[in-house]
Amino acid sequence: MGRVKVELKKIENKTYRHISFAKRKSGLVKKAYELSTLCDVEVALIIFSPAGKLFLFDGKKRIEEIFIHYIEIPARRRGWYVVIP
Repeated sequence: MGRVKVELKKIENKTYRHISFAKRKSGLVKKAYELSTLCDVEVALIIFSPAGKLFLFDGKKRIEEIFIHYIEIPARRRGWYVVIP
């Protein structure tokens, strides 16, 4: 039995939205940690909750060091990112 495809749209019920945010946030942080550890890469993750609360994750280096590294990259190379439709 496979997983059910979830339609990507805003969850209207505030309680369900909060529960989904908490679960997905922890899953995203876990994946960022795994990527940082297994692949020995620099990872910086910034999340703002719907209430405006800030959540940060930095792997091997402090988030400020990762941002400095990003800023030092020439502007023409900085725009490399993946867009998921």
